[in-house]
Amino acid sequence: MTWASSRAATPSVAAAVSPRLAVAMARARDRRDVWGARLRPVLWAVAACVLVGAVRGRPAAGWSGAGLGVTVALIGCLLPMAVAAAGRWPLESVGQRAALPVIVGAFGIALAAQQANGVDALPASFAVMSAYLFLEPLTATVVGGVITAGLFAADVVGAGRSVTDTSTQVLFCAVLGAMAWCMRQAGLATARAELLLAQLEDARDAEAAAAALAERTRIAQDLHDVLAQSLSGLAIQLEAARRMARRADTDEALREVVERSARLVKDGMSDARRAVSALRGEGVPTVDRVTELIERYREDLGLDVTLSTAGSVRELPAEVGTALYRGVQEALTNIARYAQGAAARVELRYAENVTVLTVEDRRAESAVPPAPVVTGSGLGLVGLRERLAEVGGTVAAGPTKDGWIVRMEVRA
Repeated sequence: MTWASSRAATPSVAAAVSPRLAVAMARARDRRDVWGARLRPVLWAVAACVLVGAVRGRPAAGWSGAGLGVTVALIGCLLPMAVAAAGRWPLESVGQRAALPVIVGAFGIALAAQQANGVDALPASFAVMSAYLFLEPLTATVVGGVITAGLFAADVVGAGRSVTDTSTQVLFCAVLGAMAWCMRQAGLATARAELLLAQLEDARDAEAAAAALAERTRIAQDLHDVLAQSLSGLAIQLEAARRMARRADTDEALREVVERSARLVKDGMSDARRAVSALRGEGVPTVDRVTELIERYREDLGLDVTLSTAGSVRELPAEVGTALYRGVQEALTNIARYAQGAAARVELRYAENVTVLTVEDRRAESAVPPAPVVTGSGLGLVGLRERLAEVGGTVAAGPTKDGWIVRMEVRA
């Protein structure tokens, strides 16, 4: 961690965070790193001033007598200050954060007691400042108060300074401590504001999602009521028609049509249930069920349709797979409606970073386009484009030489 960062500067949040909240926390850490980078040159300058003042002071630093005490006190001040200025001082725990001001403050007091060189208050002042930067206010006040009192006693008793001069140095410590406290509070306030804003945006998104789910649930209930009644009634009528056809010994082709219609109604009810489940946020069909879908169209509607896959098969996002599945369903329904007797081909191609799905029908050159069995609403292709657009895909559809083609492409 950098010299200006501390774990206490980050407001506590839940263990599981959203991406938006993680970004806010990362910004807070980056901001502390920037402050640390800006303060490190200042700390190097302070250490240089302390070194120059100690070398030029009296008694001078040496290896014997009074000079030895100055040397020990000077090393005790400069070494932790240099480690902190290099960004190497560990600040993970409260003990590690408290150790820096305590060590520098203790040796700074010892240095001030031996020399009165004009800058002897700098180590103690740095210790008070770092205490308010890294520690909680109450702990910082206790540590800073003890260091300030020790500096006052060292200057008056040890160095023989006057009370007036000593009060000036004590006031300097207090000013630096107040400045550090303001910096810490400003950083905490900014970090809290960003985190609260991120949490508020998450809450709004959750509220919007809940409202959307409630609306989908209401629509699903309405669809269920309408489709359940209409399709169930149709199924009952078809079953009755099938039994009547058997008793009346009608044409085999007519009985086959009635039975196939009954199966289609049952499949439609199953599709309706899946659509209602999708609106409720439950499981939805994806592209891996296209084979099953094609088999149903082949058996129930007699479509001549084949499926081919190209490229390395990979898992697609659920919403993308559902959009492609619905696209195949819409295209095959249109073929059954408007191009009876045409041969259809479904191709799913996995290219690099893109998935392409095409549905193409081809009629014989001599074949005359049949009249549609049922007239559609004309909104199927529009809805398909809207569905693909929601997942970042595109749809292209148009006539070919022998029929019609629908091409769906999505980046996934």
